[in-house]
Amino acid sequence: MTIPIDKQTGPQLGHLSEDISFVTRILRSKILLRNAPFFANHQAAAGEVAVLNLIGINPGLTQKELSQMVVLRKSALTKLVNELERGGLIERRKEGSDKRLNALYLTAEGESRLTRLRPDMARLQEDMLAPLSPAERAILFELLWRIIDEADAPEAREPDQPT
Repeated sequence: MTIPIDKQTGPQLGHLSEDISFVTRILRSKILLRNAPFFANHQAAAGEVAVLNLIGINPGLTQKELSQMVVLRKSALTKLVNELERGGLIERRKEGSDKRLNALYLTAEGESRLTRLRPDMARLQEDMLAPLSPAERAILFELLWRIIDEADAPEAREPDQPT
């Protein structure tokens, strides 16, 4: 769907109206703007919310597994995990035969914090997706995950790489 912009309000988007990088950049910007009060009210960082949720959903998740799930540099994730541990929200445990791996768990305080975050997270999600019916939401996420999965496929390559 091409979204024409009136000459009085700004330039035309042209082919960019259907460019995934351009459109998702706009969407990400709008999501960040809309979510800013949530993060301020809860004094939380975006990465913190994602990490607490992922550990809550997957108790015992290793830091390596977590790094594969979140879009954070390894150094940024390590810093965040250290901060969450110092803050008493998560704990690391050595489990299994490989004592180099840390299994991550929410502490009671981490569970409590996540419980306080979830209602506001659900409201934000509902507000953002309000223009879509439940069926359209399902299609949206199905298509997004299909794109993500394909981007992770071994045969996916940089656009400028020769075939």
